[in-house]
Amino acid sequence: MLTVADADAFLNAPKTAVSAMDWRPGLSKKDVQWLDWYCAVEISGVVPEGARIIVQYRPIVGAASEKLNCGLFFRNERVFAIDFNLDTQHSNKKAGQGRAYFGKRFGPGTHEHTWSEEGYGYAEPIQDFVDYTALFAYFCTKTTLQVEGGFRRPPSQQLSLGLI
Repeated sequence: MLTVADADAFLNAPKTAVSAMDWRPGLSKKDVQWLDWYCAVEISGVVPEGARIIVQYRPIVGAASEKLNCGLFFRNERVFAIDFNLDTQHSNKKAGQGRAYFGKRFGPGTHEHTWSEEGYGYAEPIQDFVDYTALFAYFCTKTTLQVEGGFRRPPSQQLSLGLI
Protein backbone atom coordinates (compact mmCIF):
# COMPACT_ATOMS: atom_id res chain seq x y z
CA MET A 1 0.00 0.00 0.00
CA LEU A 2 1.06 3.56 -0.68
CA THR A 3 2.60 5.25 2.37
CA VAL A 4 2.33 8.89 3.41
CA ALA A 5 6.05 9.24 2.62
CA ASP A 6 5.46 7.91 -0.93
CA ALA A 7 2.55 10.30 -1.44
CA ASP A 8 4.52 13.26 -0.06
CA ALA A 9 7.54 12.51 -2.26
CA PHE A 10 5.25 12.42 -5.31
CA LEU A 11 3.46 15.63 -4.31
CA ASN A 12 6.75 17.48 -3.79
CA ALA A 13 8.30 16.38 -7.11
CA PRO A 14 7.91 19.02 -9.85
CA LYS A 15 5.30 17.77 -12.34
CA THR A 16 4.06 18.88 -15.73
CA ALA A 17 0.75 18.00 -17.34
CA VAL A 18 1.41 16.37 -20.73
CA SER A 19 -1.38 18.44 -22.35
CA ALA A 20 -3.27 21.66 -21.84
CA MET A 21 -6.69 21.53 -20.20
CA ASP A 22 -9.26 20.17 -22.64
CA TRP A 23 -12.74 19.41 -21.33
CA ARG A 24 -14.61 16.31 -22.54
CA PRO A 25 -18.11 15.07 -21.75
CA GLY A 26 -18.10 12.84 -18.69
CA LEU A 27 -18.62 9.13 -19.09
CA SER A 28 -21.31 8.71 -16.44
CA LYS A 29 -24.59 7.31 -17.74
CA LYS A 30 -26.25 8.37 -14.49
CA ASP A 31 -25.29 12.07 -14.56
CA VAL A 32 -24.56 13.28 -18.09
CA GLN A 33 -23.94 16.89 -17.05
CA TRP A 34 -20.32 16.25 -15.96
CA LEU A 35 -17.31 17.41 -17.97
CA ASP A 36 -13.88 15.85 -17.35
CA TRP A 37 -10.22 16.49 -18.07
CA TYR A 38 -7.96 13.45 -17.61
CA CYS A 39 -4.25 14.04 -18.18
CA ALA A 40 -1.03 12.14 -17.49
CA VAL A 41 1.75 13.92 -15.62
CA GLU A 42 5.45 13.94 -16.36
CA ILE A 43 8.24 13.99 -13.77
CA SER A 44 11.79 14.63 -15.01
CA GLY A 45 10.87 13.51 -18.53
CA VAL A 46 9.15 10.31 -17.36
CA VAL A 47 5.41 9.59 -17.18
CA PRO A 48 4.99 7.28 -14.17
CA GLU A 49 2.32 4.62 -14.53
CA GLY A 50 -0.88 5.61 -12.77
CA ALA A 51 0.17 9.29 -12.38
CA ARG A 52 -2.49 11.63 -13.66
CA ILE A 53 -4.74 14.59 -13.01
CA ILE A 54 -8.51 14.31 -13.09
CA VAL A 55 -10.55 17.50 -13.04
CA GLN A 56 -14.34 17.19 -13.09
CA TYR A 57 -16.99 19.88 -13.42
CA ARG A 58 -20.76 19.83 -13.20
CA PRO A 59 -22.83 22.96 -13.85
CA ILE A 60 -25.90 23.93 -11.86
CA VAL A 61 -28.54 21.22 -12.35
CA GLY A 62 -31.98 22.06 -10.99
CA ALA A 63 -31.55 22.95 -7.33
CA ALA A 64 -28.02 21.47 -7.16
CA SER A 65 -25.08 23.89 -7.19
CA GLU A 66 -22.18 23.54 -9.59
CA LYS A 67 -19.26 21.34 -8.51
CA LEU A 68 -15.55 21.17 -9.30
CA ASN A 69 -13.13 18.42 -8.26
CA CYS A 70 -9.37 18.52 -8.90
CA GLY A 71 -7.53 15.30 -8.12
CA LEU A 72 -3.94 14.14 -8.42
CA PHE A 73 -3.42 10.38 -8.70
CA PHE A 74 -0.28 8.35 -8.05
CA ARG A 75 -0.21 4.59 -8.58
CA ASN A 76 -3.91 4.99 -9.38
CA GLU A 77 -4.63 6.36 -5.88
CA ARG A 78 -6.13 9.83 -5.30
CA VAL A 79 -3.29 11.23 -3.16
CA PHE A 80 -4.42 14.86 -3.16
CA ALA A 81 -7.63 16.59 -4.17
CA ILE A 82 -9.69 19.70 -3.76
CA ASP A 83 -13.46 19.39 -3.95
CA PHE A 84 -15.73 22.39 -4.35
CA ASN A 85 -19.25 21.39 -3.38
CA LEU A 86 -21.79 23.76 -1.85
CA ASP A 87 -24.49 21.09 -1.43
CA THR A 88 -23.11 18.26 0.66
CA GLN A 89 -21.09 17.55 3.77
CA HIS A 90 -17.95 15.42 4.09
CA SER A 91 -17.39 12.80 6.80
CA ASN A 92 -13.99 11.45 7.83
CA LYS A 93 -14.87 7.91 8.87
CA LYS A 94 -12.12 5.62 7.59
CA ALA A 95 -8.90 7.57 7.14
CA GLY A 96 -6.93 10.14 9.11
CA GLN A 97 -6.92 8.62 12.58
CA GLY A 98 -5.31 11.11 15.00
CA ARG A 99 -5.79 14.07 12.65
CA ALA A 100 -7.83 17.18 13.47
CA TYR A 101 -11.02 16.24 11.57
CA PHE A 102 -10.98 12.45 12.01
CA GLY A 103 -14.45 11.18 12.88
CA LYS A 104 -15.97 14.57 12.17
CA ARG A 105 -18.47 15.84 9.63
CA PHE A 106 -18.13 19.30 8.09
CA GLY A 107 -19.32 21.36 5.18
CA PRO A 108 -20.72 22.13 2.83
CA GLY A 109 -17.91 24.00 1.11
CA THR A 110 -14.46 23.58 -0.31
CA HIS A 111 -12.29 20.87 1.23
CA GLU A 112 -8.86 19.36 0.67
CA HIS A 113 -8.16 15.61 0.61
CA THR A 114 -4.74 14.41 1.72
CA TRP A 115 -3.29 10.91 1.92
CA SER A 116 -3.25 9.14 5.30
CA GLU A 117 -1.63 5.94 6.51
CA GLU A 118 -5.08 4.33 6.18
CA GLY A 119 -5.28 5.52 2.57
CA TYR A 120 -7.68 7.84 0.81
CA GLY A 121 -10.64 9.64 2.32
CA TYR A 122 -9.43 12.16 4.88
CA ALA A 123 -10.32 15.80 4.20
CA GLU A 124 -10.27 19.15 5.94
CA PRO A 125 -12.22 22.29 5.10
CA ILE A 126 -10.28 25.08 3.42
CA GLN A 127 -11.13 28.58 2.29
CA ASP A 128 -13.60 29.04 -0.51
CA PHE A 129 -12.03 30.67 -3.56
CA VAL A 130 -13.21 33.70 -5.49
CA ASP A 131 -13.26 31.66 -8.69
CA TYR A 132 -12.18 28.37 -10.22
CA THR A 133 -9.00 29.88 -11.67
CA ALA A 134 -7.81 30.72 -8.13
CA LEU A 135 -8.83 27.26 -6.86
CA PHE A 136 -6.92 25.54 -9.68
CA ALA A 137 -3.86 27.74 -9.09
CA TYR A 138 -3.92 26.69 -5.42
CA PHE A 139 -4.23 23.03 -6.47
CA CYS A 140 -1.24 23.39 -8.81
CA THR A 141 0.85 25.07 -6.10
CA LYS A 142 0.04 22.36 -3.53
CA THR A 143 0.90 19.59 -6.03
CA THR A 144 3.93 21.30 -7.65
CA LEU A 145 2.16 20.98 -10.99
CA GLN A 146 2.59 23.04 -14.16
CA VAL A 147 -0.26 23.11 -16.69
CA GLU A 148 0.32 24.92 -19.98
CA GLY A 149 -2.30 27.64 -20.31
CA GLY A 150 -3.51 27.14 -16.74
CA PHE A 151 -7.20 26.71 -15.96
CA ARG A 152 -9.72 26.87 -18.76
CA ARG A 153 -13.33 27.49 -17.80
CA PRO A 154 -15.58 24.61 -18.90
CA PRO A 155 -17.65 25.41 -22.00
CA SER A 156 -21.25 26.39 -21.42
CA GLN A 157 -23.65 23.52 -21.70
CA GLN A 158 -26.42 25.00 -23.76
CA LEU A 159 -28.67 22.22 -24.94
CA SER A 160 -30.01 22.17 -28.46
CA LEU A 161 -33.70 21.37 -28.57
CA GLY A 162 -33.63 20.70 -32.30
CA LEU A 163 -36.64 22.89 -32.94
CA ILE A 164 -35.12 25.00 -35.69
